Amino acid sequence: MTDRELERRLRDWYAAVDGIDGAPADLRESLAAIPASIPAAAPRAGRRRGLTLLAVAAVLVVGGALAAGSGLLTPKPVVTPPPNVAVVVPSGEPTPSEPSSPIPTVPAARSGESIAFIRIVPRKRSCFRSTGGTCPTARAWVVSADGGGGHELVPDGVTNQSDLAWSPDGTRLIYSDDGRLFVADLAGGTPHAADTGCAAPCFADSQPAFSPDGQMLVFGRGSQDSSLIATMELATGRVSELRATGPDGGASPRWSPDGRQIVFGRFGEKDSGGPVPPKLSAVWIVDADGQNLRQVSPTTLAAESPAWSPDGAHILFLSPDGDGQDVYTMRPDGTDVSQLTSDGSVVSAGWTPDGRILFVRTSGWWTVDADGSNAALIVATKALVAAAGDIDQTRPTWQPLGGSAIVPPPWTAATAIAVGPPAPTPSPTAVPSLAPGFAWTGVAGSAGGSPVGQTATLLEDGRVLFAGSCDTGAQLYDPATGAFLPTGHMTAARAGSAATRLADGRVLLTGGSGCGADSENVLATAEVFDPASGTFSLTGTMRTPRESHTSTLLADGRVLITGGMTGPSGSSGVTLAAFRFAETSGNVLKTAEIYDPATGTFTKTGSMSTIRDQHTATLLEDGRVLVLGGGGEGYAPVAFGDLYDPATGTFSKTGSMKVPRWLQVATLLNDGRVLVTGGRSPNDSVYASAEIFDPAAGRFSSTDTMDDGRQQHTATLLQDGRVLVAGGYWSNGQNWRVLASTEVYDPSTGKFGPAGSMGTPREGHTATLLDDGRVLIAGGDDIGNRGAVPITSAVLYQP
Repeated sequence: MTDRELERRLRDWYAAVDGIDGAPADLRESLAAIPASIPAAAPRAGRRRGLTLLAVAAVLVVGGALAAGSGLLTPKPVVTPPPNVAVVVPSGEPTPSEPSSPIPTVPAARSGESIAFIRIVPRKRSCFRSTGGTCPTARAWVVSADGGGGHELVPDGVTNQSDLAWSPDGTRLIYSDDGRLFVADLAGGTPHAADTGCAAPCFADSQPAFSPDGQMLVFGRGSQDSSLIATMELATGRVSELRATGPDGGASPRWSPDGRQIVFGRFGEKDSGGPVPPKLSAVWIVDADGQNLRQVSPTTLAAESPAWSPDGAHILFLSPDGDGQDVYTMRPDGTDVSQLTSDGSVVSAGWTPDGRILFVRTSGWWTVDADGSNAALIVATKALVAAAGDIDQTRPTWQPLGGSAIVPPPWTAATAIAVGPPAPTPSPTAVPSLAPGFAWTGVAGSAGGSPVGQTATLLEDGRVLFAGSCDTGAQLYDPATGAFLPTGHMTAARAGSAATRLADGRVLLTGGSGCGADSENVLATAEVFDPASGTFSLTGTMRTPRESHTSTLLADGRVLITGGMTGPSGSSGVTLAAFRFAETSGNVLKTAEIYDPATGTFTKTGSMSTIRDQHTATLLEDGRVLVLGGGGEGYAPVAFGDLYDPATGTFSKTGSMKVPRWLQVATLLNDGRVLVTGGRSPNDSVYASAEIFDPAAGRFSSTDTMDDGRQQHTATLLQDGRVLVAGGYWSNGQNWRVLASTEVYDPSTGKFGPAGSMGTPREGHTATLLDDGRVLIAGGDDIGNRGAVPITSAVLYQP
């Protein structure tokens, strides 16, 4: 999966949950920095696993990790009748007078006359999109129902806010502020921190809502491994975790008007494009005591972002339609499903106090009667936000007409207790079968359960060093015992780094990006692993921070470092975006440098003829280095190659590949030619084609085509001169799958032939030729409906 596809799915994900403004602040900033339509994107092998963990964390912040579907649960069955769909197409878009942008004046304070929403405003702080010392920041605002007289709820803040919800009497708002909950008085004053008792292993509580009587809260509670819906009695501090809603939780929990039930949404996909049948998003209801969990939305219709009507007679939900959503309503028992909009343009929706529906389109805020009639634009986009694209993030919520007052903060949460029946344990996954020639070997993993090592380096003694990724831990694989054992720790976590065995047997690791809160920083540091002592130590610093670069041992023992993506290096003291999607030609490098093990220093050398990252660099028999491919989200891949001459320290253009590629693999054959397989195309499909580079002629020629298109695969030269091609990611631009298949290329015939299944689909894995001729295939990711899943298993291939 490319970052473009992952970005699109994450946009859909967060729109389904609580809008992009409901996402964690750092991810929201990164997503907002990407235009709606971007060129072909690059999967960050170095960042994929970090994003997997971030995606989990992000969902927890938004309201609990979203379920991949209801298959993990066996709730009380509810038979949902076929939907009775009545499509009502709104008639045109009236053009009301457009008031000016909100001004800092206090709106009318009477109940039912105000709307709270999120407005993007510039703030003096650092972020990935920071320009001139300011950064777009999501802040809570309140306006009158006609869009005028707006003011910021808590003026002059510099953090991101989301998850707005009113108290029943309309005098207060509860909201998330950079992962913490706060309650603010509409009349002003200092917000109160809302203590809901989230402590390890709890990661975050989010998307809160008051009960109609003001006595309780409901919210999503997440930990690193699971999430669920929880409630809290404000007067006593009693926190109840509804076990039936775990382990994958839900989104947007909301009380029924009588306070006896809770409705929430579960994550799914209308069309994943992948090999796993999509599990549709669904609306679920659970009793407030954790009993009687059931799905109430139709099983054939994706349903998200539910909300109970003020009179309790209907539940509103959104259903994805292309790039947007439509508004539906149904009875709480799942009957009388009605479609109220039909153009797929709705971003978010909720109820007004008098039982109408307030929803957001590109043109602004609209209302429609509960039967789908009388659609009207009430506030135009221009009156609400400075940039038209920010209207999607407003997520307005209408002030109640006046109800019960809440138990006033501060609250003191007690230790949480689990209530209701537990969620059943899912059935274990069957061990996949292996083709002849493949055998399982030891399991590579860390204490956190993620594979250790995006790099695998064969040592002089025959062991294999696995290092890199978002873990400072490293492991050694011993072919004699088939075991992975821990060794020393790196000086820094390095995602997207490069590793090269030096002539003296040590291993050089360079660059990469940080992880977690530091993942926006690209590293210039380097370190060396000493197999004799099993320790890592810092060496010289690169001239430029780099990730997704190459590192190639030259014939004279020096190391050539080429290209990659750069960025800020070192800690800025500011929490930056946790994943940078926005790759541009401005942060991809054409420069190169040389590491000298004798001095432990890096020096500049000549530059390539073009910028490159996610490219390949292959040492040729004559000592030159062939550099090919490269491409990403912000620039087009190139077909021509560069040759580096260590004698002159310069690059020169050589022949062009038959097609421009990136994420391809280049393998030096025994006859000195280079086999280039697969890779990504400019139109986001994956190549099955392969070609041969002849260094003597400086030209490329086509060879046989693989059975499967592949990117992020491996291609390993066997001792008999053939090449084992394993795994990778396939896509035709619309559909995708991760591959477990392998095939072998025979240079003597110029043909590929199938070699069978290696058991587990993998992309971004490693493949290492051992001294005894076997190939160790380890780590990587598989991808399901919910994103990348780290693989901890390893297999051996015996030719």
